[in-house]
Amino acid sequence: MTTTPVKTRDLSREPNAAADATRLGPHATGANPPRNNALPPPYEDASAANDSPSGAGVDPAARKGKFGPAVDDRGGQLDESLDSVRLTAEYRQLVAEQAALRRVGALVARGVAPPVIFGAVADEMRRCVGAITAGIWRFEPRGEVTLVAAAAEPAALAKWPVGTRTSIEGNTLARVVQDTGRPARIDDYQNLPGPLAASVRDAGVRAAVGVPVIVDGRVWGLAAVGSFQPGPMPAETEVRTCHFAELIATAVVAGYRDEQKRQLLGETAQRPFLIDSLLEGRVVDRWSLWEIASCLRLPANGPFVVIAAEVLAVESEALPEIESKLRGLDVYSAWRLQPDLQVGIVHVESERQLDEILGLVSRLAMNRVGVSARLDDLRDTPHALHFAKMMLRGRPDVASPIAVFDGSILATAAVSAPEVMVKSIGNALKGFDDLSDDEREMLFETFQVWQDNDASVRSAAEVLICHPNTVRHRLRRIEKRTGRSLSRPKDVAELCLAFEVHRRLM
Repeated sequence: MTTTPVKTRDLSREPNAAADATRLGPHATGANPPRNNALPPPYEDASAANDSPSGAGVDPAARKGKFGPAVDDRGGQLDESLDSVRLTAEYRQLVAEQAALRRVGALVARGVAPPVIFGAVADEMRRCVGAITAGIWRFEPRGEVTLVAAAAEPAALAKWPVGTRTSIEGNTLARVVQDTGRPARIDDYQNLPGPLAASVRDAGVRAAVGVPVIVDGRVWGLAAVGSFQPGPMPAETEVRTCHFAELIATAVVAGYRDEQKRQLLGETAQRPFLIDSLLEGRVVDRWSLWEIASCLRLPANGPFVVIAAEVLAVESEALPEIESKLRGLDVYSAWRLQPDLQVGIVHVESERQLDEILGLVSRLAMNRVGVSARLDDLRDTPHALHFAKMMLRGRPDVASPIAVFDGSILATAAVSAPEVMVKSIGNALKGFDDLSDDEREMLFETFQVWQDNDASVRSAAEVLICHPNTVRHRLRRIEKRTGRSLSRPKDVAELCLAFEVHRRLM
């Protein structure tokens, strides 16, 4: 039997080999085709699902079902790649924005001055939002805004420098933000009327977005970004700008509190010196007096009284929290704690208010308190302090710890030069030295009541609840022991002064 050899075709040497191979299928060469695992991945996946190693017996419809979707998925993969690129870009933008917010937040936490923070916010806002210009504006009371920080090209900044104040009248971005307290945008400034819109156009801005800066529940200002390109700014601009507006508000509040703290510390350090300047009479001109009164939160004009309260121990207040308690009565005062006294300068508007002040002092007092007569000029404070101190030298009143200087001529003469006056009356009153304290005080009281009742024996007897003859007898004893006659005005004047000095200073 003769065997006829099988002829094979070398398709690689024939010009139409590729077309024929596609037409004839996998058996065109008469040899087993290579395994599909040598094909590209989509085809490899299709043949792997076929049990035949050569792929023979595969249904063309099934093959189409396998191969078709695999080829179509490349379009889906392209969409997924584009989504991935977009998400990556958004992620990077978010990371950059968060980093910018952290940088500005660090400045706020360090207590950097608000103008520096505003400048940093404007720079970061311009960079992160992708705007050409960025600015921070503060609303003024009279329908104006002031540019407090800006980030833009030098040419734009030259046309609208920091510190510029502009009216917001009309349909302006600032007016809408102020009125609504919400973000707003203007997509085209081309035909917008008003000076603010004209300034915006002059700076080259075509569209802008503004968001409010809310401080303590009110619209303090706005943060705005602008574009030189025609057409609206991106939809997410408001949200991103709002994040920076919140930082601006935080910086404003922090700056305000820091300034208050600095002022308070400064006032706390200066306050004792300023009060001492008044108490020691170091203020001579009216302008300095006004400045000191302003720093101490005192009215420049009186009337005032000076209160001196004895302290029980060093650095302990004789009248605890007196200044804040007086402020609760709408009374302005300034107090100084000295080694032995707590001294206050108190503004008094009326006699009724003085009674309220003395009532409060009486309830708080733990020791004796002296109060001066009224003074209208703070330059008289040293004399008033002297009189208040003199009220602490007399015999205490069991009914009240407060002794008020009445400002009479007799009282003023008695306490103006206390050491001299005590020596001067020594001879006049030495005739009472042999009497007991009770008897001596009885005679002194009788003279005081007789004097207060216009030298009327009968009226004095009614006050002292005794017979008029008893008053006459006591007055004669006084005349005998002092060597003076109550019928001579000069002798009466000397005795009045002597008894006043004794009552107030001894």
